[in-house]
Amino acid sequence: MTRAIRAAIVALGVLSACGGGGRARPAAQAPRTGPRAARDPVNPKAAKEFEGAMRAMRVGGPEAQDTAKARLRSAAELDPSLWEAWHDLGVIAYKDGDDDAAVDAFGKALRLKQGHVPSLLARAEANRRGGRRKDARADYEAALKLTEEDDPNRKDAAARLASLLRDAGEFDDAVEVLRDTVRVSGANAKIYTELGLIYVAQKRLDLAQLVLAKAVELDAKDPAIYNAFAVLALRQGKAQEAFERFDQAVSLDPSYIDARFNKAAVLLDAGDYARAKTELATIVEKRPDDYAAGVALGVAQRGLKDFPEAKKTWDRVIREAPRRSTPRADALFNAAILALDYMNDPAGGKVALERYLQEAPVSHAKRQAAEEKRKELGK
Repeated sequence: MTRAIRAAIVALGVLSACGGGGRARPAAQAPRTGPRAARDPVNPKAAKEFEGAMRAMRVGGPEAQDTAKARLRSAAELDPSLWEAWHDLGVIAYKDGDDDAAVDAFGKALRLKQGHVPSLLARAEANRRGGRRKDARADYEAALKLTEEDDPNRKDAAARLASLLRDAGEFDDAVEVLRDTVRVSGANAKIYTELGLIYVAQKRLDLAQLVLAKAVELDAKDPAIYNAFAVLALRQGKAQEAFERFDQAVSLDPSYIDARFNKAAVLLDAGDYARAKTELATIVEKRPDDYAAGVALGVAQRGLKDFPEAKKTWDRVIREAPRRSTPRADALFNAAILALDYMNDPAGGKVALERYLQEAPVSHAKRQAAEEKRKELGK
């Protein structure tokens, strides 16, 4: 969840690998609203605007999102009961990296469509990414209460809530959420995978081994399980086994990017920039919009002293990533430090540093370091 593992200046954290959903993009993947349930007829003008927004998103293009946003807002104004417009505005805001706007839009959808589980889960992810852990927890818990025992959303919500609690070190609460889910909804590989990661975080490695083996019994083809086994192997000091597990995850599902990213993070941490570059270049090729991987690729290129390529990589992230997103801020900071400390370009570095300070979110992890760097430069 998303929950991507950063490397070097991107705040490397190898053992934060995900259960419950991987590097999370749930709001962006929230089910788009389809045929409307029976209710009062929609204002025809609002319906036309809504359909125009959906058409813009289907067709795509550089102006698609702006067009969709404008038409969705128009639809919501023309028909105040059109909760779908607010939900989709939330999806777009989340994809843009604007968590505050996403939370606001999903909140408006929920006021019109109370108890809509996809909107609750999407708002939970926006709250989570925006650092509002208590609000995210409340949304996950509300979604759990609203889902039926056999609803797939229930197990997803439980796993995501447990991973949130794991990240916060609230292990007992996380385990209780998962146990309740198994008791009510039955065993599930995703639940056992998350439980295994909780035990890894607690350094209860034998228990982690047992529950991950149980996950394999339930679904031997789920790559997330082998990604979790790799995290366990790293905790046990078995680096080669960890790499084999990462590769096993990828062999099961070449589109499962988390394992490649985690493997690359281990290699970056070890200073093996060439192998890290290979893994990260594969991710970026398969998924160009994985901007966190793009930032990490730049770190690998910088480690190989290929400074022009690192700059080119980070410039692409700055140009293409959502304006308020963490990867874009990471790239802005890295580009400034590259110019100042590696490429002997003080003028260009000062401009890049000022751009970071003007455009990066105030809460970004490197803001204080950037302000201290500006002082060093005599600003």
